[in-house]
Amino acid sequence: MFETDVAMELKQINSRLGQLMQQNISKCDLRVGLLNIAMLVKKYPHKNQKDLAKELRFTEGAMSHAVKRLIQENILEQIPLESDMRYNRLEVTEKGEKFIRDYESCIHKVFKQIFIGFKDDELKELHTYLKRINSNLEKMSSKEIEKL
Repeated sequence: MFETDVAMELKQINSRLGQLMQQNISKCDLRVGLLNIAMLVKKYPHKNQKDLAKELRFTEGAMSHAVKRLIQENILEQIPLESDMRYNRLEVTEKGEKFIRDYESCIHKVFKQIFIGFKDDELKELHTYLKRINSNLEKMSSKEIEKL
């Protein structure tokens, strides 16, 4: 079935992208998941750890462990809330900001290389197809998959 071939190609592309992303951050002895947490903290500075865990579909324990690791690496820091000193908010450190900037710069270069030889109209068409695939995936529920 041609659909299977296309799906497997997409899976392989995703795997290769993951490997490239991991290679880029391996020099800092971090995993992509930890970087994603730091990027979410930067994007949503007012969300607490519990909310971030929900966003990433992590357990609170897993999130706590990841945050501790990022604090040890000086990527994140905990700042006590002035309104209630029992609670802390997370903040990206200067080292964390630089790490995120460097990663984003590198990944944009990778994305440029991926699409060498593509014309703008080809990229737009590909984007349309990928959005349709994502839309189809969003419509599917786990119950629908079980029926298949």
